[in-house]
Amino acid sequence: MREDTRTFLFEHAEEQYRNFSKSLTPGDINMLGVRLPLLRKKAKDLSKGSWREEWETEDLYFEEVMLRGMMLSYVKEPLDVILPYIEDFIPRVDNWSVCDSVFSKMDILRTDREKTWDFIQKYLYSDREFDTRVGIIIMMQHLLKCDENGKTKKRLRTISMEDCSRPSQAPGEYLYRIFGALNREFLPYYTSTAVAWTLAEAFCCYPKETLDFLSGCELDGKTYNRALQKMVESLIPQKDVKDYLRGLKRKPANRQ
Repeated sequence: MREDTRTFLFEHAEEQYRNFSKSLTPGDINMLGVRLPLLRKKAKDLSKGSWREEWETEDLYFEEVMLRGMMLSYVKEPLDVILPYIEDFIPRVDNWSVCDSVFSKMDILRTDREKTWDFIQKYLYSDREFDTRVGIIIMMQHLLKCDENGKTKKRLRTISMEDCSRPSQAPGEYLYRIFGALNREFLPYYTSTAVAWTLAEAFCCYPKETLDFLSGCELDGKTYNRALQKMVESLIPQKDVKDYLRGLKRKPANRQ
């Protein structure tokens, strides 16, 4: 980032917040401790100026990497223009915080969902853990949880056992493609937890279809059980549904 941007980050750094954030983010991360709402506001401001000049600079701090990715969420350019920048950014992602904070809000990926689907394929099947997590988070936020008009798909208010056996209305064109992409082992921790999160979100919108997928899927045992646990932790399923989900967990001997 440019020197004036770096000065802004130093001015808004909080030691206590940095220590807290570092405790949640494994690895040797050069973090200043700037809160996310401030980073988002700064990224929005940067996107209105000479953002390409900002892009050409180097990053020294965690927050600078975060700003670089967030900036792309606000740039007023077509998706075709932004995709090469996203491709350049993804190798810089080496922790869950940057991945989730940046890509969960990158709504430009909703403007052409088929192009986005094609774009994420190489990341979904990458050997690099956080490349794969990026692909999964994009898939969850901008394909699974998004309708054909680019609007966020609302979760069900509650899930009953009847809902678990009744086909959902308009399950969405990408639901079964997503299930297909997730029907395999995900042994690295940060990809496994992203898959579990995605399936829990799918369950809150499409309970029967998600349970049908889980009943015959090829997920590794840890990811499968993590998905069920995320579903149980949700406030949406009724108690008897949660009891049913607990009963679907695989025994330790079956875990990969």
